[in-house]
Amino acid sequence: MQAIRSLNAGSILAVTHRQFIVWRKLIWSALATNVANPLLFLFAFGLGLGQFVERMGDVPYLAFVVPGMTAYAAMFAASFETTIGAYTRYQQQGNWDAIMATPVSLAELLLGEVLWAALKALLSAACVILVGWLWGGVLSLPGALISLPLVFAASLGFACFGLLATTYAHGYEYFSYFFSFWITPMFVFCGVFFDISRFPDPVQVIAWAFPMTHLIAIVRPLTTGAPLDPVIVVVHIAYLGAISALAFWLAYREARRRMFD
Repeated sequence: MQAIRSLNAGSILAVTHRQFIVWRKLIWSALATNVANPLLFLFAFGLGLGQFVERMGDVPYLAFVVPGMTAYAAMFAASFETTIGAYTRYQQQGNWDAIMATPVSLAELLLGEVLWAALKALLSAACVILVGWLWGGVLSLPGALISLPLVFAASLGFACFGLLATTYAHGYEYFSYFFSFWITPMFVFCGVFFDISRFPDPVQVIAWAFPMTHLIAIVRPLTTGAPLDPVIVVVHIAYLGAISALAFWLAYREARRRMFD
């Protein structure tokens, strides 16, 4: 807790800036993963499947899918960055050890990783919203813009869970568990393509345990212009904040054990 209380914002931003410089050198391959990938899903499901499913509830299917794909794009970008990307920097390239040789603390290093991952997630989400708006899949542009800060906040949490997996990983093979039992369930069970009320009750309970269900529950009404109860929004944000803080604390504790014990 002492490390958390003595955080230096400049050190956190320095770690994030270092990642930005590297990303800028590899920008085209990075955009292919973080931007092109979710857009291809949007075209395939929003426009392709939308030819057969005209409406989902009261909204056109494309307008229903855009917020789901926005959340998915943010979740995948943040998770990928703090798993494959962070593990490579940690174990293969020795960047974490090099940074720890500077005045940057472990908590600042991890928070810099989380902040950078969330910024990449925000870029992916913004691209999906932009393309969705151009194709008529965003019914409320002001609501979509309001949703972006919420997507960024939720992406901090997605990044924390990815970081948690990275601190326990002993090889790239370990991430097959993370992607199979964390990423894939959020993609198929959290309301990206259809409402989770279509699932049996036990599946719905599991779906609500995942953070992406709560993010979509906020983003979808905003982008479609549907009414949204502020109290419910606070409940969703409180849940996301609580489990994100827990994931970061567990990641910090395990990283400290592996690097210093």
